[in-house]
Amino acid sequence: MPVITRYFTKEFLKTLALCLSSFVALYLLVDIFEKLDDIIENKVSFSLVVQYCLYQIPMIAYQVLPLGILLCTFITLGIFVKNNEITAIKAHGISLFSVLKTFVFISSLFCVFSLYLQEFVLPQTNWQVKKIKNIHIKKKKEPTFFKKEDFWFRSKNSIGKIGYFDRGKNSLYNITLFYFDPDFGIEKKIEAENAVWTKDRWIFNNGLKISFKKNGELEIKKFKSRQMALDKIPEDFISVQKESEEMSFTEIRAYINKTKQEGYPTAAFEADMHSKISYPFICIIMAVLGIPFSLMIGRSGGMALGIAISLFLGFIYWTFFALCLSLGKGGELTPFVSAWSANLAFGFLGLYLFLHVRQ
Repeated sequence: MPVITRYFTKEFLKTLALCLSSFVALYLLVDIFEKLDDIIENKVSFSLVVQYCLYQIPMIAYQVLPLGILLCTFITLGIFVKNNEITAIKAHGISLFSVLKTFVFISSLFCVFSLYLQEFVLPQTNWQVKKIKNIHIKKKKEPTFFKKEDFWFRSKNSIGKIGYFDRGKNSLYNITLFYFDPDFGIEKKIEAENAVWTKDRWIFNNGLKISFKKNGELEIKKFKSRQMALDKIPEDFISVQKESEEMSFTEIRAYINKTKQEGYPTAAFEADMHSKISYPFICIIMAVLGIPFSLMIGRSGGMALGIAISLFLGFIYWTFFALCLSLGKGGELTPFVSAWSANLAFGFLGLYLFLHVRQ
């Protein structure tokens, strides 16, 4: 490895370590202060709080790594420009493309690291964070649910099964409820096409009520719409349902295939699946975008201005990325396009600006 490449790499990694540790510390500090009342009220042990923080670190690092790389690129190259090191490099006939290649290579390694995190680490750590937050910090009841092929749950005097829960619409689909007497004999069975959470109650639609008489006869009644007593609210289903960040790429793809076969909508999960690949590539885009800005701004010596602009660029990027992703989840864009639009747009912008920087 050439001396100049080792020097760039060393300075880049030093600055990145400082940026990431600052972001992680700030995030954890704010998060703990937000939950401090619950922690004190529910007498959460110190060791459990430490576990909660440690489990959060991989997700925080994954989320802020692209911004850290952008900020690190600004700071590192800004210092090089301010100290006339870039001028010295060009005076020795070294092209700025060598700078680009070095920074892009380092960012590519972090892109691979991010892919590894979201596939093998984050599903487990995010699930642990959710469990500690809901059960120990907020003292919610442990969910009385279990899953195999369908979604089963236990209520006061019934056992239920649902095929799909749409958290966006607070709706249950393909529902079956079994009601039992004190001797655990079945009294009635309710089947419904869907149930919608409306005004603090469940409204079951297009259903069938089957009553089991003592003499062995069956009484069958159809209904169009009916309010049903069910001691579960949408948050109960949300708390037990795995979210996208709690699934690896392999798991979410299998879940989408299964859900599609059953005829339920999958646009939101498909957009999240594609974002699991596109998001780590933001690390590379941030490096490509940060280099021309840092070279242009660094000449004026405005380091504080450069940091402010990098944070502003990061905000614009994430806003655009989140907007495209939400359009994909809503069906206005295809999931693939929604996940990759921001990368393509800002990637081309970064290359265009770099090619127009004075070499």
